[in-house]
Amino acid sequence: MKDRADDIKEVIVSKNSEGVFVVIKEEVFQAVSKSDQGGFRRISGYTENRISSYDINTGKLIKRIVLGEREESECAFLGETNGKLWYKSVDANLGFHAKDPKTLEVIISQEDIIKTNPFLANNLSKPEWNSIQKYYGFDVMKMKPMVSDNAGYVYYIDPVSLKAEKTSKSIKSFDFDNTCTSSSMKIDANASIYLQGSPRNYINYFSKDIKEPSFLKGDFLKSSNIIYSSDASLKFLEPYKEKISMYENQVDSLKKIIENIDTSSADKSKMNSMQHGYRKIQRSIDNLEDKIKYAERDLSRYSDDELYDIVTSDNSVFVLSQSDVSDKAKVVISKIFLGKDSTLTPGWNTQLDNIYREPDKGFDKSSFEFVFSKGDPDLNTMRVVYSDNKLILVFMLTATCIDADSGRILWSIDL
Repeated sequence: MKDRADDIKEVIVSKNSEGVFVVIKEEVFQAVSKSDQGGFRRISGYTENRISSYDINTGKLIKRIVLGEREESECAFLGETNGKLWYKSVDANLGFHAKDPKTLEVIISQEDIIKTNPFLANNLSKPEWNSIQKYYGFDVMKMKPMVSDNAGYVYYIDPVSLKAEKTSKSIKSFDFDNTCTSSSMKIDANASIYLQGSPRNYINYFSKDIKEPSFLKGDFLKSSNIIYSSDASLKFLEPYKEKISMYENQVDSLKKIIENIDTSSADKSKMNSMQHGYRKIQRSIDNLEDKIKYAERDLSRYSDDELYDIVTSDNSVFVLSQSDVSDKAKVVISKIFLGKDSTLTPGWNTQLDNIYREPDKGFDKSSFEFVFSKGDPDLNTMRVVYSDNKLILVFMLTATCIDADSGRILWSIDL
């Protein structure tokens, strides 16, 4: 388990009082037998997992725990709440629990959960290793883990009080393996941008083709993890919130008009006119209050959408492209500022010299020393997370952390 990883399953960023940490679940394939006959390779063995915690500022390995064989000790990540990493393990000694992101020690045990909710004693479901996410999950809107009992009933667990709340909701999963590259992405609740053209791509921004900057076989970078609504760019929710605020201000103004209507000294003809005006204003208020309900419904529905689009606080996006047209083309990452006037401003371009855009072509996987010296490495798994103004790309079994302001590579480590 000290070897390099063969695959990367999860990349999570979590913050607590001691710092910000990148927690990675790494898969190591332990080969039992290998053969190469007529160009066909056969590798048999078993898979083990480990969880490693790295300092986001330096890439230094802080702590690593070995889980063992997947079938016997699978530990499925459920979600993160304020420095608590929630897991469900098939190991009966661990079960449902929360770990510290730095030390990876258990900070909330299954026994703690049961002590708060005695009816769950000997009643939490015990699924097989490959079906955990059918019975345990995480609601990213409520920011609460979800568990099920032996009868299949589902409960939210409050991450602070640990109290269980029964729900009719189905188990929801925290998605950590979303496709990280796309030719399109949403930049707010109402607008999307697109990459077009070949072999160099340019951005279509508010239906305007902007030929430069352009990118060789470019794709927008998206998060591999579902983005918590609390962490999403405010631009995604602002249009709905602004609309609600506008309607509420109009309602307040109309209500003040009604309050200031003085009918005490009005004669009959004026009274009739005032009553007509009052009814007209009240209808306008009712209409605006209906609009507020619809806008709140739209806000709730959009908040429930699965968000993966990375838009920085300075209204920028990241594009992944390649250095040239050869098989050994390197990965290039660019930051692009999106102007409010449909303009684009290039930020920085950073080339990753040891990371090939197409690993199967650029890296000589036929090398006996590499393929037959250890497990069965998968160089194509890509994970992307953005946090603490840092973009972290995991590709070719290497983690690279880039400062989002300058484009400087802060660290790069083999996993």
